[in-house]
Amino acid sequence: MCYKIIQYAEYSCSHQTVTRQQVVDCRKRDCRFSPSHQTGMHSCESTCSQTMLPDQGLIMEQFSAPCPRCGGIMNGH
Repeated sequence: MCYKIIQYAEYSCSHQTVTRQQVVDCRKRDCRFSPSHQTGMHSCESTCSQTMLPDQGLIMEQFSAPCPRCGGIMNGH
């Protein structure tokens, strides 16, 4: 089944922001989300996968400073 890779940046306050999302294609003809999904007449709901695998998160950047929202709070703004 297809799934999403979600890339994050993580700040010193432990907050994360999404920096990129990408769908990984399983290339299966019986996966509704794949570009390889069969296009001919078929009973898609009963024969094809209707859900994606869980998202896979990756922290790609780490910052030693707090996120913009927390930075304003910590500085008294």
